[in-house]
Amino acid sequence: MSLDLTSASRQIQNMAQNISARESDRIKRIEAAIYAAKNFDLKSYESVRRNLAELGQTTTLIEESPSKAFSSPNLPKNLIVAAVDGSHIDVDRHLAAQCFLINIGSCLIKYGDDSYAELQTKPTLYATDENMVIKSADNRTQRIQGSVLGIKRHIEELKELAGLINQIPAEAPCSLFVDGTLFPVGMSIFPQFVRDQFFDEIKETMNLLFQESNNRKMSVSAYISYPGHSEIVETLRLLICDEIAGTGICKGCIEGVKDRDIFFKLLEPGQRSPVFARNTTLGHTNIATDIAFFYLNAGNEIVRIEMPYWSIEHNDIIELAHGTSLDQSKRGPGYPTVLIEAHEQAIVTTADRESFVELVELSLNSNGITTPTSQKNISKRLRNI
Repeated sequence: MSLDLTSASRQIQNMAQNISARESDRIKRIEAAIYAAKNFDLKSYESVRRNLAELGQTTTLIEESPSKAFSSPNLPKNLIVAAVDGSHIDVDRHLAAQCFLINIGSCLIKYGDDSYAELQTKPTLYATDENMVIKSADNRTQRIQGSVLGIKRHIEELKELAGLINQIPAEAPCSLFVDGTLFPVGMSIFPQFVRDQFFDEIKETMNLLFQESNNRKMSVSAYISYPGHSEIVETLRLLICDEIAGTGICKGCIEGVKDRDIFFKLLEPGQRSPVFARNTTLGHTNIATDIAFFYLNAGNEIVRIEMPYWSIEHNDIIELAHGTSLDQSKRGPGYPTVLIEAHEQAIVTTADRESFVELVELSLNSNGITTPTSQKNISKRLRNI
């Protein structure tokens, strides 16, 4: 039976009415957050940070008022931008062969003299215990599928991004992009040996990028469209909340406000915020997990640009990331051209997935292996009354 849209539409209408009724309160909370940003006291915030650090809590590093804005810089005439994106086909328990596939798409564009573009797709099949299972020193195992596979794909994207450097002349300024967050999120739910394995791979890749950044002018950026983060809003709450100050009970004056809400009002098109930083490990910097980030008014929306922590010390690299992010979003339909093209190379369509299954079954059969499947899987292929 198909979805009862008549019943669903009534529920959707009720939802819309509830959201509309709360809109005036939401606007007031956004205005309160904007006021707090414009009156941000750096000394008071540093005092709060020190107190929280003594309690073992990490906070966002802010060295300039969040309300400060930076105009878009000029870009060099000759410039290379590159990006990667990925998709995957997960393990299917209904398939006779247990395997998964990661498809990485990449795009490299040279602007200026002798301009050109290179597109590539790179599918990799994983079908053995050695590359489908993560093992600990005491022989515990974790199969790579589901959310674990999602993290692995993210790491493979970072590796491919680092590999693109070999195609870029050392003298050419370049900007490298990934879609979404710079580092994978959600690893905390995995066993420690799985987290260690992933962390080691991330660290190795980021160390490689760090070394390359010392030898060339290069920015590494993660482009997050319509970000849902609220880290800057949380720092504002630390200064204005009565409960934190010990003068009363929290009134939720900026509850539910997103960073994008305040920077939509604070930034003109083309402008970026100051650079902020997030340390994941209290007391020291770790280039494998710590990030710098800023918000950018790309014209149609506020986007979040994440960069490796080492970028915070190089203003020319920050400007390169700012300028190329803005330029690419203008060249595309409000979203970076280089990421659009990388996505087109990476995407695995429904037809691709069906063809993949057929190819697996055909290959097994040609090697004398039967391909049994579940009755449930058969029922999905054959419609019945």
